[in-house]
Amino acid sequence: MAAPSRARFPRWLVAAFYPVAALVLILFFIFVGFPYDRLALRLSQTLESRVNLRVRIGELSPHIGLGGPGISASQVLVKREGSQTVAVEQLVVRPAWSLSWFWGQPAIHLDLRSEEAVGSGTLTLGDTGGWKGILEGVPVGQLPFELLERLDIDGTLDASVDLHLAAAEAGGELAGQVDFDLRNGSLRAEGLPVALPFERLHGRLDFGGDHYISVSTLELQGPLLDGTIQGNLGYADAPGAQPVSIDLAYSVHDESLAEMLSSMGSRRQGDRGQLRVTGTLANPVIR
Repeated sequence: MAAPSRARFPRWLVAAFYPVAALVLILFFIFVGFPYDRLALRLSQTLESRVNLRVRIGELSPHIGLGGPGISASQVLVKREGSQTVAVEQLVVRPAWSLSWFWGQPAIHLDLRSEEAVGSGTLTLGDTGGWKGILEGVPVGQLPFELLERLDIDGTLDASVDLHLAAAEAGGELAGQVDFDLRNGSLRAEGLPVALPFERLHGRLDFGGDHYISVSTLELQGPLLDGTIQGNLGYADAPGAQPVSIDLAYSVHDESLAEMLSSMGSRRQGDRGQLRVTGTLANPVIR
């Protein structure tokens, strides 16, 4: 009885296997042996020189996920001068699947995780670059933004962000929108003698156009006061000099707060009233 013939691969497949295997092995050893510690130091120095943020990266390592290969950064510390440090436990960076690469704007996908918050989105680089993504469970008081610090606001933030820089001929200002939901926090702006607690503050902010920020409607729900906010924040060359035009229509649940608002010039009828804020962000006028 004849011995069974051994199965043979097609010669063309065998010939193609060796160079493909060699390329995979070369890429693997480059990926694993890359000097990530030196890259972390260079990234920190570059970010500090270009933006007003101090960044410390604990460790960089390779990362392979469903979206493709990337780099994982652990124990990332971010701090703006005069604000508290924000700690990110893990930040995964990889090239994003985006058509923007074809017109010279690299796109980077970011996934971040901290003790309380998660975020995911695409950072597009270039003259009209921006950020599009989501944030969940972020302690808003830890975000290193001067506007939030002036408002002295805290709470837990969920947000959908779509922001970019406008073209140079349009002024190069920030444009886009942020839909947000802020829970269980408080707000104390310049001119308010006490912090205003809230259970929920949600709405949409539009950036760009005639105003730096436009507010169509924000809804505030709290134990002392419910209200809706409309208005805008204008452009300015100096921090705090942005002109303010804000209208608050409210329903108050606390008589001592109602009397305080009336003493500030609020127009009131029963438990309902209206309040207007003008002036600048640093020196508001409440009436």
